[in-house]
Amino acid sequence: MLHFTIDGFQGFRSRFDHVPLIQEVLEEVPTQLGLKPVMPAFMLPYYNGVVPEDCGVSAFVFLAGGHFTLHTFSFREAYFADLVAPTAFDAGRLRDVLEAVFPCAITTVQTVDRQDLKDTEPDMDADFGPHLFLNIDAYQGPQSMDTLFALFDRLPRSIGMTPIMRPYVIRDRGTDGRGVLSAMTMIAESHVSLHVFPDEERAYFDIFSCRFFDRDRVVPQLKACFPGGTVQEALIARGSRYRFLRTEREREHAKSRAWLHPEG
Repeated sequence: MLHFTIDGFQGFRSRFDHVPLIQEVLEEVPTQLGLKPVMPAFMLPYYNGVVPEDCGVSAFVFLAGGHFTLHTFSFREAYFADLVAPTAFDAGRLRDVLEAVFPCAITTVQTVDRQDLKDTEPDMDADFGPHLFLNIDAYQGPQSMDTLFALFDRLPRSIGMTPIMRPYVIRDRGTDGRGVLSAMTMIAESHVSLHVFPDEERAYFDIFSCRFFDRDRVVPQLKACFPGGTVQEALIARGSRYRFLRTEREREHAKSRAWLHPEG
């Protein structure tokens, strides 16, 4: 399972608020990478939320056995994208597309096999937040659409997150014919996802959050929800130095008042 992430700062606010543009990206990227979308792109403009300055657009599309997510923060002039797929894809091309659509002064890019993830403990005083991964072998957790829907409906609140939509759950087949069951819900803090491959008794879970959480409390809860044999766990930092690189609201307001203070 390959996972691509890109974190961008100091981009163009108008692009991060541009819903048709973001939808076009979600529709175009799978086609360019030869990946199979299994649903229409889902767009969720998010305003007047828990932290007003963190307004923007959350969007995703399920791929065959994976997903592509985009989270934009227009006031912060930042965005975060993830693409995870069970088959190889051209990460360089993906980066080129995203950097062309969302040009930023600073970007951080990573492409790894989910089996090779290593902890990079986030800095609570500087980074955007944690991204937690669980790779589960001998998976014995929920495998029906109804059960997964109910679980994802209550899971965010149980671990201190804020759901901003009802879950999406689909059953499909990958490009190799393997059955796959996928679940996703968007939270104010970013997203929660799961991909289950029943024939292999394998599952891949992740939660990406701008809200820091107690790993020692949350991980046991998640393992209880998704029981299995061996569980590979990794926590990585997203948005390195976000607290310093993001755009502040005061700075944006100052731009709109610049004409009141002409030089000379």
